[in-house]
Amino acid sequence: MPARSEREIQLSASEDWCVLNEVDLSQVEQHSVERLYQTGEALFREGDAVKGVYYVQSGLVGVRKADPYGNPTLLKLAWPGDTLGYRPLLANQCHRASAEAFRKGVVCFVDSKTVLQLIEATPALGLNFLKRAAKELGDAEQRFHDSVTLDMRTRFAHLLLVMQQQQKYVRGDSDGSAELLLPISRSDIAAMLGVRRETVSRAIRVLEESGVAYFSQRQVLVPDPASLTKTLIR
Repeated sequence: MPARSEREIQLSASEDWCVLNEVDLSQVEQHSVERLYQTGEALFREGDAVKGVYYVQSGLVGVRKADPYGNPTLLKLAWPGDTLGYRPLLANQCHRASAEAFRKGVVCFVDSKTVLQLIEATPALGLNFLKRAAKELGDAEQRFHDSVTLDMRTRFAHLLLVMQQQQKYVRGDSDGSAELLLPISRSDIAAMLGVRRETVSRAIRVLEESGVAYFSQRQVLVPDPASLTKTLIR
């Protein structure tokens, strides 16, 4: 049996695609295309017809949606291992948001016909996509709940904690501290939290004054990573 490609290895380890067998993975290998996206390049745009799904192999992708005036808001980040485009594909809709590379990376595109054939042959793949969609809906409901019940510092600390858990963007030091590189701008952070940039700046000052984290451009020093968790349960 020929050795599996790096793409097949990554897919078999992902939460969504792990149910595929060797034959299915070989089919993905034959009917998918890898592309290196530079920072700022679009994977797809809001309103585009759905031609397939996008599996993020490396880098970072931001998903934005525009308001009626054309002003984009960052909805979420797609990290390595995430799949984009499956919801409009299964709903037979156009893309309801745009996606662009926030960091240079490789994205694997699998055409619609192949994805639907795989789901028909392996229903567990479709079930995994359904579970993912349900989780994202639950996360969206939680974010709405947090936006009306939690103070800004707690919401911001939670976002930092999520980013801290993405190990590619964190460097730990021998003294137990951690250095975090924010993958998005403060304006995008404000958009994700549903506040103005000035509000984010005030939250940063509060976290610095309390010694939880110190900010320098996109560099964040967290002296005691556990302090972020403590901030969430106050």
